[in-house]
Order: sequence, then C-alpha cells, then structure tokens
Amino acid sequence: MKQLKKFKPAFWDHRDVAGKHPQTSFNFRRKWKLLVLFTSFMALLPLFVMTLVDFSLTRRVIEDEVKSSMSKILNAAISSISFSTDLKKSALDYIVHSDPGKDNDIFVVNEDGTLLTPSFYYGKSGTPNAVNTKLFKEMAGIEKDVALNKKPVITGYARIKDSSLILVLTKCEEELTDLWLKPRLKLVGYLAISIMLILLSIMGTSTYLVRRIHSADRKRSEALHHAEYAKKLASIGRLASGVAHEINNPLAIINQKTGLIIDLLTMKKKLSSVERIVPLANDVLDTVKRCGTITRRLLDFARHMEPSIESVDIREVVGQVLAFLEKEAERRRITISVDIKDTIPNFECDKGSLQQIFLNLIENAFAAMEDGGLLTVAIKFKTKEELTITVSDNGIGISNEDIDKIFEPFYSSKNDHWGTGLGLSITYGLVKEINGDIRVKSRVGKGTRFTITLPLKNVEEN
Repeated sequence: MKQLKKFKPAFWDHRDVAGKHPQTSFNFRRKWKLLVLFTSFMALLPLFVMTLVDFSLTRRVIEDEVKSSMSKILNAAISSISFSTDLKKSALDYIVHSDPGKDNDIFVVNEDGTLLTPSFYYGKSGTPNAVNTKLFKEMAGIEKDVALNKKPVITGYARIKDSSLILVLTKCEEELTDLWLKPRLKLVGYLAISIMLILLSIMGTSTYLVRRIHSADRKRSEALHHAEYAKKLASIGRLASGVAHEINNPLAIINQKTGLIIDLLTMKKKLSSVERIVPLANDVLDTVKRCGTITRRLLDFARHMEPSIESVDIREVVGQVLAFLEKEAERRRITISVDIKDTIPNFECDKGSLQQIFLNLIENAFAAMEDGGLLTVAIKFKTKEELTITVSDNGIGISNEDIDKIFEPFYSSKNDHWGTGLGLSITYGLVKEINGDIRVKSRVGKGTRFTITLPLKNVEEN
C-alpha cells in the first residue's frame, strides 16, 4: 500500500481536505474520473463495436460457406443419382460409397421422415419419423433443426426427381460455430491487451492534464491568498493611521493631566491640592483605558489574519469593525445604522474572514458615498439554519455594465488610482470559503445593497 501511495497524484485528496466547503473547491478527483470514463467510453466504444461486427460477419460468412458447400454436395449427389434407372438403389449405393459420418452425415429418407439409411444424428436405418418432414418445403433447401440427441444441426435436403426419396445432408451447428469462434477467442487476449494499453494511456494523459490544472489552481489560490493578505495589511495600515491619530489625543490628555498633578504636588499648599488630584488621576486612568481599548481592537483584527474556526458573536464582529471606522464616519458625516432585531446565537465560523468581509463592504460603501451619506447594516434570520446580512448605502450606485464584473479580480470602476479591484473579489472568495453566498443589487444614483447568506451550523445556544 505504501508503494501505491507514491503513484497517487497530488490532487487526489484535494477535495477531501476542502470537503467542508463543497461550493468553493474544484473537485479534481471527480473531474479526473469523469475525464477517464468519458475518454475511455469514446475510445473503446468503436473497438467493441468493430469486434462485435467482426464476430457477426465472420459467423455469417462461415455459415454461408458451409451452406454453399452443402448445396454443392447435394446437387452433385442428385446429378449422380438421376442418371440411374433404379433411383433407390443408386441413392443407397451413393450413400455407401460416400462414407457418411459425424462430419458428413448424409442419408436418405422417404416422405414420412423414415430413415432408409443410417444417420449419425438421427438414428439407425428404418427409424420412423426420425426427421421432421415440415422442413422439406421445397425441392431443395437448407434449414436449421434439432437432432434426436438434442443437438442443433444444419440440415440440407434435395428431393430426388421422379421418386419419393429425399437426400439429406446434416452438419452439427456447434462444430460450425467452433470454426469462427475459436480463432476469434484467440484474439480476445490481444483485445484485452489493447484495452489495457488504451486505459493506461488515457489515465496517464488525464492525470497529467488534471495535475496541470491542479497546479495552476493552486498557484491561483496562493496568489489570491497573498492578495487577500496584502489587502488586509493595507486595511490595517489605513486603520492604523486613524488609530494613531485617535491615540494621540488621549496621550496629550495624559501628558497634560500628569503635568498638572506634578505641579500641584510641588506647590507649597499641598493639602488644598489633594482634592483636585483624585479627579485628575481618574481622568488619566480613563484615557489609558481608552487607549487600551483602541489598541486591543487593532490587535484583535490583526490576530485573525490566519484562518481559524471558532465560536463567533456576529454583533461583536460588527461592533469591532464599525469601531475602527466611526471616526471617519463622523468626519464625513456618514450615519451608520445597525439593525439586529433577532437574537443571533453564536455559530462556528472564521472570525477573521467575517471581519474582512464587513470591512471591505463598509469601506466600499464609504467610497461610494459623498459626505452625509447613510450606511445600514441589517442582520436577521432567513431560515432556521441560514443568516442574512445586508450592507446597503445611498451612494452613487453601480451601473448595469459594471455590476456583472464587480467580483472579478483586478476589476475596478473607481476613478482614482488607489483602487486595486481586489476588494470585492476577495470578499466574494471569503464568503464562498465560509460556505456562504453573496448577491448585489444597485441603482445608479440611488445606492447599492450587498446581501450575504451564511449557514448556521454547529450553533451554540446562548
């Protein structure tokens, strides 16, 4: 078994690893099997058809040759017997001199089917009704019959003119079958070898082609993963600039309050200053907590860059992302509305992917809105096992020409130079990776609405 594993293609277990997300991965094993089966069918079908046709034609040719040979023998016998004045004696003498036997069973019967001479297949001389007289429809002919020993035979007959005698020639059908079947059976080995070579060639070619596709798909996935990683780093970089600006204000307060505390402590009237020291110290602690909260948000966002399945609170994820963008929303006078009416339980998902999905969609919504826009995030149950997330804005909207291309990599409708066209493509890939679905509706000048559907599996009740 270990030796066989060496020949297993790299793509063979790819689907098994990604089986949790059947909508996202290309099932290379299944495609390989379909390719092998289809190609084998198309390659082997003509071979089998030609083999069957050859068997059938060979059988018919040999049967025709045997029937033609039997007709010639009967015609020659009738011609020889017809020159005699005593037809019965002449017929009997002809049978005796022809040395009838298994391979050339020739005998004479009367109109009733009674044997006048012995037959290898029908019995001794004088056997009544040995031959079915219904076979003798014409003056001469060749018909298939069953002998007394239950063996199928080919029976040729010819009536002797001016008499009630019938000359019959019989050959065993099984022996005739052997004439064409045995040589053809020897070809079965060559046929089997040919089939094996064809199958090996098809399997080798299919493995090579699917391996190339798998390699290209793996490189594509790695490129998109790096692009996704770079996109997230860029998002963190943009967020970090806002975070740094936001932290500077609390730090200035800390500096100011701490300086004032020092001044009060160094004043001569220390007792009168104690009452002011406590509130100032509390202000310092509050601002420190604020800085701690801001940095923890950034660290939590960065911590989930690598995929990991964990219990996720969707409210917490939305709150974390919006917390990063609230200052930009205030600066641009964008109103953010969060509508989560249903009680959404925790569910198993990749928290980092959800954070990136919300961040990408909200950043796109901000970019589409002028100052003073409205962003709405709504989350509700679609069914008992599905969750619907809607991110909508009242921005410039997307044209009909662009809406079918927005999920394509490197496609961007932005007029500025910072748009890479990877945001929505990465978002689409992340949604598919967590086994979800994303759809978009938009009207130019009215706004855009993205709707994400996620499965609620492994739900944890709160």
